[in-house]
Amino acid sequence: MKIKDGFVLRKVPGMNLVMPTGKNVKTFNGSLVLNDTGAFIFEKLQKGATLEETAEALTQEYDVPLDTAGADVKNTVASLIEVGVAEA
Repeated sequence: MKIKDGFVLRKVPGMNLVMPTGKNVKTFNGSLVLNDTGAFIFEKLQKGATLEETAEALTQEYDVPLDTAGADVKNTVASLIEVGVAEA
């Protein structure tokens, strides 16, 4: 799983926005708002972390059990794939 090229995360006061760049501006309409957990997951995956590494990092960042973190990562990834920001 990876974040597609041409998408960046921008943090503005109170919001985490995934924005298209380059040719994606024409095909991806608008932006995607992520909560802080979603932004954390996006950043880890964009840096090349595996789903397992991302879940482990989430447990350390937010002090949640690994099964909860794993479910959050899977749900976020499914949403990112669904909207075309990530690919399997």
